[in-house]
Amino acid sequence: MRPRAIALTGALAYAAFLVATVPASWVAGRVAAATDGSVQLDDPTGTLWSGSGRALVASAAGRLAIDRVEWRFAPAELAGGQAAFDLSATGRGLDAHLRLGRALSAWVAGPVALSLEAPLVASVLPVAAAWRPEGRIRLSSERFVWNDSGRATGSARATWDGAAVSLCEVRPLGRYALDATADNGPVNLTLATLEGALRIAGKGTFSAPARLSFSGEARGEGTAAGALEPLLGLMGPRRADGSRAIEVRAGG
Repeated sequence: MRPRAIALTGALAYAAFLVATVPASWVAGRVAAATDGSVQLDDPTGTLWSGSGRALVASAAGRLAIDRVEWRFAPAELAGGQAAFDLSATGRGLDAHLRLGRALSAWVAGPVALSLEAPLVASVLPVAAAWRPEGRIRLSSERFVWNDSGRATGSARATWDGAAVSLCEVRPLGRYALDATADNGPVNLTLATLEGALRIAGKGTFSAPARLSFSGEARGEGTAAGALEPLLGLMGPRRADGSRAIEVRAGG
């Protein structure tokens, strides 16, 4: 073998060694930089390709500690033209597992299985903090893709079981489902009540990065209808049929 070929082979082998041994501490630095410090990965162990640590998520609403975060490279996805990792996050009231990948010009998520206690949402979202939600939220998706131009493809479902808020004495309010579907465009949203005295329904669209339009209605049913009136008054103006109109517009 010629000296130049030997040198090139050695350089490539050394580069492969460096990539293979990128420490988990490098991942922690990248996560902190990408989130402007709002997500901190503590005590990272392992490498870029397989590692773990603890996480702290900070927002204007408070701080959420995640006991363990793990990641592992998923080489099988390379055949489909994407680099992907299997991620998991577990902690008090939280259990999440998903595969997240990056293709040439799109992000790919799925399968996704997430379950968390509703109060955890209030610890990271200021808008939810005043309502102090209760119950359990679950999110699932087989595959969801969103490209760099903001178009999405796929479906997902979120449910809220045993829903309750501090602003209403009725517990639980009900069980609700939010379905999200997209076909190379904006995400179409459908909200429905599965059971409960507080009946909510509506439809809307979401476009990345943060444009939301939603219209719906809410009403109380059964013996708890009267006790729901203060809460309904906060949700929107009364219509002629007695329901409350819900209108949400965000992001222009």
